[in-house]
Amino acid sequence: MRKLAILATVALLSQLAAPAQGTKKPGPFGEIQALLDVRAEAMRSGDREAFVATVDRGSPGFALRQRRLFDGFQRLGLSEYRLEIGRRLWPELTTRLEVTRYGADLEPTVLHVEERYSIDGYDAQPALEDQYLTFVRRPSGWLVASDVDLDDLTLFSGRKLWEFGPVAARESQHFLYVSHPDLLGAAETILSAAERALDRVAREWPLAWKKRVVILAPSTTEELGRLIQATFDLDVFVAFAASGVDRGQDWDLVGHRIILNWPNFSLYDDATQQAVLTHELLHIATREYSGPVVPVFVEEGVAEWVTGHDSANVLAGQVENDLFDRMLPLDHEFISGSDAVILSAYQESSAAVRFAAEQFGDDAVAEFYRELGAVRRSPGTWRYHVGRAMREAFGIGFDDFQERWASWVENTLD
Repeated sequence: MRKLAILATVALLSQLAAPAQGTKKPGPFGEIQALLDVRAEAMRSGDREAFVATVDRGSPGFALRQRRLFDGFQRLGLSEYRLEIGRRLWPELTTRLEVTRYGADLEPTVLHVEERYSIDGYDAQPALEDQYLTFVRRPSGWLVASDVDLDDLTLFSGRKLWEFGPVAARESQHFLYVSHPDLLGAAETILSAAERALDRVAREWPLAWKKRVVILAPSTTEELGRLIQATFDLDVFVAFAASGVDRGQDWDLVGHRIILNWPNFSLYDDATQQAVLTHELLHIATREYSGPVVPVFVEEGVAEWVTGHDSANVLAGQVENDLFDRMLPLDHEFISGSDAVILSAYQESSAAVRFAAEQFGDDAVAEFYRELGAVRRSPGTWRYHVGRAMREAFGIGFDDFQERWASWVENTLD
């Protein structure tokens, strides 16, 4: 959902940073796309010299990350790699700041670029990363100069783990584990736990999905935060299931990854790590069916239910102390507020899906998710669509479900 939030920010940019006037002619998109085509072909063919030749030398840090980007992709193996200017959704993004920074003579041009790639054997559809690239015109032609010039507007270019440093990889039957060399020793343990977790998901979740997944293990929470472009505190989180949003055809989640918060994940025993991987794998399994109106309480509730988590100590405390508000949690409650607020949101969502499974059956829960996730472009709020899907799968609407669930929580946890 991160990219949707980014698009909402763009509506303000024309007011916050007006394009420079009279400093340059309209951008030569055809020439820049030709440069991107050269970069993509160099990546696909493994021609490091040709790829590096497309990078401006004005920023040594950027040039280093570009070399690491190339080397990492070659290490993992690609079946597809494409770069395309995203003109369908974005205007040119150059402002006076870039003209001042690089000089008008270099004709700096900032564009949104869609980076699509498939890791061989794992991506059924190409993963998608948004890149916000600055191009400059040198005597030899156009070059890529930066991918951070819009960071101050929170328009962050997508990052890969291998841009932070060299990576190594290990594979099991269904998983590719990727980390820096310092965490490679954990590969076999994590891959074994992931295979056991997959067995549980395959037993408990009835809808079909592609069971080939990349697991990324950044060495630090700071690396993790940049990978997922987090704007919230990560201290309470153990792992994430991350995907890109592709609007090329309609609305689709692609490039599914499990990303570990290693400083937290590594604190737990094998059984807990397996449970965490089960939770995240269920998120990956549901991505095949998810849509833009699926709220977080449904996503997290289904994942906790399949994992088998029925711990509700925080929620029970709220019931006991008459603090339970009898309302299903909203999306923001899963990432903001105190640790107790976040844990309560997870426990409420887990209780909601557990209640649904007990009252209406496991298959009805899966059908509810399928029905809700199928919505793409349709009028109505998330609550309207959740209620409609509940009526289809459970025979009751949202208000009735919430009331019955709240009473069940009070009776069960009292």
